[in-house]
Amino acid sequence: MKCLVTGGCGFVGSALVRRLLAESCEVVIVDDLSKGSPENLGPEQHKVTLIASDVSAGMDSILLRFQPEIVFHLAAMHFIPDCDADPLRCLQINAEGTRVVLSAAAALDQPAAVILASSAAVYAPGNEAHQEEDALGPLDVYGYSKRWAEELTSNYANRTHAGVGIARLFNVFGPGETNPHLIPSIISQLQSGETLRLGNLSSKRDYIFVDDVADALVRMGTHCHSGESVTLNLGSGRTYTGMEVVDSLIGLSTRHATRHARPLLTVDPGRVRTVDRPILHANYDLARKVLSWAPATSLQAGLQASWQSPVGAGVIL
Repeated sequence: MKCLVTGGCGFVGSALVRRLLAESCEVVIVDDLSKGSPENLGPEQHKVTLIASDVSAGMDSILLRFQPEIVFHLAAMHFIPDCDADPLRCLQINAEGTRVVLSAAAALDQPAAVILASSAAVYAPGNEAHQEEDALGPLDVYGYSKRWAEELTSNYANRTHAGVGIARLFNVFGPGETNPHLIPSIISQLQSGETLRLGNLSSKRDYIFVDDVADALVRMGTHCHSGESVTLNLGSGRTYTGMEVVDSLIGLSTRHATRHARPLLTVDPGRVRTVDRPILHANYDLARKVLSWAPATSLQAGLQASWQSPVGAGVIL
């Protein structure tokens, strides 16, 4: 199957590409390399066609040239502090970029199935595990950009009758992250022996391992290639506070002899979110039913896998 992956050199994108190649798919990547790097694909990088380009330009000619059957649209600006600092750029990349990709996909003789990497940030805050029919109510520009991307994708399905999949990702983690999120930041600080400088640690998040997400995205591609459309939560179904993640990683650092005393912990004002929902929790029953999928990696196993390589190529925390 011919697949095009935007953002395919990034964190989730590179894991997805490796999985697609394992399924004998022909893969084209469009990535501006602002965050990702071909090195994140490892030895598989020579098996793909890489176009170093922003998704806002040239997508019509790229798709017409390669004629993908499935477009996995992962290119996005999704580090919340960056989005808050430059909301216009966030909207240009996440909403307008999605419109451009969908327009190019619609122009094909056979419009491609499209899988959109959306976010649990589209939901209105709630104390229970979110189901896909729950009310939407983003709290920040990132959440709104993803909600609008979802609307554009649903409209694409209505116009072209192609299958689309909207994957609402919860907190994806694993080795090779390309943004300075909580887990790679903790690991890097522990490994360097620094005082831990962190932000909000009381909020609960649903952490899902990157390879489990890649598995689900491939299954969504197969499902939607047949013309079906679906919106699915991709999470682990369990939540942990930031402090629980810190404690687990301190335990790992002790086992790896990185340190012997508990590190000092201080609040970094630059990492404190002014708006922070107390809990974000996934109900993934629909993904289990539709895709016969369930996450296979525990938080502890995922943290262990992340320890040796917390960030991807070219990332500086």
